[in-house]
Amino acid sequence: MNSRTLSSDALATRAKIAVIVPATNTIVQPEMEAMRPAGVTNHVSRMLLPVRPYDDMQAYRQALETEKGNLEEALNLVLPCEPHAVAHGHSIHSFRGDRARALAEQQRLEDLAGIPFITPSMAVLEGLKAMGDPKRIAVLTPYWPPADALIQEFFVSCGYSVVAQHGLKAKGPISVAQFTPDEIMQGFKALDVAGVEAFVHVGTNLPVSALTPQIEAEFGKPLIGVNVATYWLALRRLGIQDPLAGFGLLGEQH
Repeated sequence: MNSRTLSSDALATRAKIAVIVPATNTIVQPEMEAMRPAGVTNHVSRMLLPVRPYDDMQAYRQALETEKGNLEEALNLVLPCEPHAVAHGHSIHSFRGDRARALAEQQRLEDLAGIPFITPSMAVLEGLKAMGDPKRIAVLTPYWPPADALIQEFFVSCGYSVVAQHGLKAKGPISVAQFTPDEIMQGFKALDVAGVEAFVHVGTNLPVSALTPQIEAEFGKPLIGVNVATYWLALRRLGIQDPLAGFGLLGEQH
């Protein structure tokens, strides 16, 4: 890892966290700001991504495999503020392939950044581990079948059984943020089948984080949501153990 200059300031007395999100994403920034402990500041950089067509599933799957946006450029724009860690607010990029591929991509990005770089897939795996590593999971996404299949392949390669999966089939990135709490709860209801030990949410622009306590209470299962897990792990990697009050069992108890 390259060495980086790190600095505190009048508001960031404990840490500065860089948050990289797609240009269309409107959920990660406010959710991670709501999770932010005192003495920690967040600093958002946005990256452009190619269009992923939802009306052509063959092209959609190809886009998932070949997608390359300007992540490195967005990283270079935020590193000059001397953050202590990076939280990546883009899910699908890190769920391609198996655990070895995910680890290699995280290491590549961490080497580029010179500071801890938290990818969503590895954060969710760490979240599951913290919750006792339940192996029978159900996954909610905003995606279409090719993306859901990619995510299922990833979890199976990591030793999990995807007992149920439900994609909300958003018609473009902006519409992901427009799902209502009722629609999201209905999505989790569809996942509440026999044998499920834990829920997982993938899709950073889907507004799930603040609903986590309600979902866990309603269905009696822990929820490892991608935004909560990513920000939680960024804090924990920096030695910050504050509970993330109001964001579910993972953030509050681990």
